[in-house]
Amino acid sequence: MEWFDTHAHLYAEDFGSEQAELVKRAEAASVTRIVTQGVNEETNRLTIQYAEKFPTVFAAVGWQPTDLDLLKGATELSAAQLAELKEQALHPKTVAIGEIGLDYFRLPRRETERTEAIKIQQRNVFRQQLELAAELDLPCCIHQRGEGTLQDCLEILRPFTGKLRAVFHCFVGSEEEARTFFELGHIISITGIVTFKKAEELRETLRLLPSEKMMVETDSPYLAPEPFFRRRCEPAYVVHTGARLAGILGISPEEFARQTCYTARKFFKKLT
Repeated sequence: MEWFDTHAHLYAEDFGSEQAELVKRAEAASVTRIVTQGVNEETNRLTIQYAEKFPTVFAAVGWQPTDLDLLKGATELSAAQLAELKEQALHPKTVAIGEIGLDYFRLPRRETERTEAIKIQQRNVFRQQLELAAELDLPCCIHQRGEGTLQDCLEILRPFTGKLRAVFHCFVGSEEEARTFFELGHIISITGIVTFKKAEELRETLRLLPSEKMMVETDSPYLAPEPFFRRRCEPAYVVHTGARLAGILGISPEEFARQTCYTARKFFKKLT
């Protein structure tokens, strides 16, 4: 049996220089593929480095919406930044554009010129990266959080229907939201949140959805599943999330592991 961690952040400060140990523990736990996701210029470079160093690690490169303050007021990625991102995306072990999307979670509810400027910047950068993904025939890993982001995200994403596929990572939404994603040709990915005591609503939602439209992830170092709740998460823990989710769906861990790995290979075309 093998599992894939389709969304991790191996460069996180929480991990220090432990990347080799993390990969080794993941392999010992039967995790044979880790997709580490970049969120800005610096971390994109690190994802490539780790993908080159470790055979079981693959990269996704992108600019996350919460890191756009690094653009120093620019309303979109510059030509140079886009050129570097494209070069990184063409790397043999880069399997996706991600993590990208929209995040209004920490913005004030009251609309101001400042909040509207942040939203415009996020939308512009999201659209730029979707265009790159479509050009390169790469899938996207989407971060979508906060009031209003679902509507805005779908509005930007809809024109790309049939041109690219996306995964809505860390899915915690409703059945209706998930089915909207599926109708547009996209899928969802589940984190350790599904194991939390207070996540019964999410578990009930997932029971209503087709398991072949799901992948599993850790989002490490965040969202450690039970029995590691509130501890630092790492790729090896995807096994616990996968096994718990299999039980929720009423199938064996072995069957679900095969299914999610098949889904991941089909989604990430460059994942070997």
